[in-house]
Parts: sequence; structure tokens; C-alpha cells
Amino acid sequence: MFIGYIKNSEDKAEQLREHKEIQDFAQKAGLDLSCVYSDSSFANIKEVILPTCQGLIICSISSLGASLSEIKENLFFCRQKDFDIFSIEDGYKLNSEILTPDFFKGIDLAINIRSDLISQNTKKILQRRKNEGVKLGRPLGSRVKERLEGKETEIRRLLSQKVSKAEIARRFNVTRVTVFNFIKKRGLENEELAHA
Repeated sequence: MFIGYIKNSEDKAEQLREHKEIQDFAQKAGLDLSCVYSDSSFANIKEVILPTCQGLIICSISSLGASLSEIKENLFFCRQKDFDIFSIEDGYKLNSEILTPDFFKGIDLAINIRSDLISQNTKKILQRRKNEGVKLGRPLGSRVKERLEGKETEIRRLLSQKVSKAEIARRFNVTRVTVFNFIKKRGLENEELAHA
């Protein structure tokens, strides 16, 4: 039994086209297609649905993720489950014979090369803009809004209730260092001591 997967998109006509393409492919290849799932992320369906099937039919390998890393992770999952993957538009049939450790090393290499190219291009663009006289970075005197800005009253209340700084950090989803620095910078601890 095979399943089809379509990545959700705003374009409903495109989703219908992909759905039909998957059905037609399965019929021509003589594959037992049980259903076609549509979701915004392949990760949302892989643990629930895929363990019961032999393989996956997709229109394009890019529907398996938004990045090479995500695609690699999902291909690795399929490899572990020993699925056959048919990517119609790419013309791929991927199985355990192809999805070898060397295959995944190749993807890692591609990810690293891509990352290096992006870094080099970014440096060149920044250097060119700097040579053109463009000032880079934040304007002088501008300030970055702190993550805890506007939370002074609540932090004061928590400090007065003897809530630890580590717990305050957890509640606001920031690091303890951020909480310590914010309290020190705003003098909130000193206020607390003055009221004691």
C-alpha cells in the first residue's frame, strides 16, 4: 500500500493538479494507492500514517521540506522505514539501495557548500556596499527593544513574591542572563530591597 503526499499551499488548483498526477502515476505504475494526504509539513504525518505503508508518492522531492536539511531528515526517516519513494516530476525512485550513508553524506556536503556560498556572497555584498559609502549596521543612537521591555511591573511583582530569576526567565522564555541584566539595568532588585 502506497500513500501520496501533497504539501499544502494557497493554490487549490495546484493541489488538485498534484492530487490527480499522483493518482494517475499510481494507476499507470500498478501501485496500490490507499490515499493522498495534504498537510503543511511532511513531519506532521510521517509518524502517524507512514508506518503502515510500503512507500510514498510525491510530485516533487521539494515537497518533503522547506530546506535541504529538512528534506534530508525526511528521506532518512523513509530510509529507516524501508519505503520506496516515487518523485514523479523529478523522475526519482528512491529506495534503500539509493538512500545509502554516502547519499546522505552527499546531502551534508551540498548543505555545507550552500551555506559557504551564501556566507561568501553576503560578505561580498556588504563589502561592496561599504565601498560605495553605505553605512552598515544600526544607526548611531538607535536602540534595540529588549525582550523584557514593558514587563517591569510583572517582574517587580514576581520578585516581591520571591520567585527566582531562573523561574522568571522560564516564564518569559529568555535566558537567566537576560533576566539578571534586565533587573540590574532597570534597578528592579534595588527597588525590591528598598521596599523590604
